[in-house]
Amino acid sequence: MSEFRKFRSAALSACALSLFASCGAVAGDDSIDRKIAAEPNGEVVISNVSGTVDVRGWDRNEVQVTGHLGSSVERVDLESSGGRTIVKVVLPNRGSRDGDAVIEVQVPKNSRVEVSAVSADVSSRGVLGTQRLNSVSGEVTADVAGNESAARSVSGDVTLRGVGKPASVRVSSVSGSLDITNFGGKIEVVTVSGDARVQAGDANEIRGRTTSGNLELFGKLTRDARVDVEGVSGDLMLRLSAPGGLSAEIESFSGDIEGCLAKGVERVSKYGPGTRLSLRASGVESGARIRAKTLSGDVDICDR
Repeated sequence: MSEFRKFRSAALSACALSLFASCGAVAGDDSIDRKIAAEPNGEVVISNVSGTVDVRGWDRNEVQVTGHLGSSVERVDLESSGGRTIVKVVLPNRGSRDGDAVIEVQVPKNSRVEVSAVSADVSSRGVLGTQRLNSVSGEVTADVAGNESAARSVSGDVTLRGVGKPASVRVSSVSGSLDITNFGGKIEVVTVSGDARVQAGDANEIRGRTTSGNLELFGKLTRDARVDVEGVSGDLMLRLSAPGGLSAEIESFSGDIEGCLAKGVERVSKYGPGTRLSLRASGVESGARIRAKTLSGDVDICDR
């Protein structure tokens, strides 16, 4: 009789364990943890319709996707071929209330990364290769080391941090602000409806365009740097220095030109609006040159 009890107890325990395992699988249906081998210097393309995309560079030659999926997410495709790895969140019903996918993607740190997101925030850290980060109705925040990188947001802010080395970066936003820090080399910023702030270090080219927001430039230029910025209905603040000083051509149609370098401002015409300022660095035939122009905004220029 005791042997029967032992057998029954073991059987019940096995059933309980089996039931627990089944329940665990059901409860974990909203989670993802998948990985695939990838080239150390390959390309990783990531797309997500809604939620977040968090990219992390690591020392492994594989791509790993972890996170949580909304009940309406059909699946996450993960495939790699010919040096290209694709991570794609598939959502059959875009009108679903629970179609968010909150994913973290670990990639080889020297990868070239491209992210496309809709109604999703994008972040990235530890990636050394070129990055192309795009979001519609979401913010973009990233540490950027790769040359020829770019970030774009429609209805969202963009925050990029460089590594202090020469590179080329292009950043744009429609209805969002830009915050760009610790970049050298070539910097281009465009904003339609939002402010932009750039902190540069040894930049040799800066281009900026703003339609209805303020643009602020801070930092150091190389001796032969070129700066070209324009604003329509926003102010321009320039706090820049360069070895040998600055030369500048500044114009404002219906705004003021001011700052510690704003000496010798003159009117474009004595019969109409408009002011301009021409600066020549003392004793320098060539050097860092600035061109700034606004339609209905002020220009504030200083070298300290």
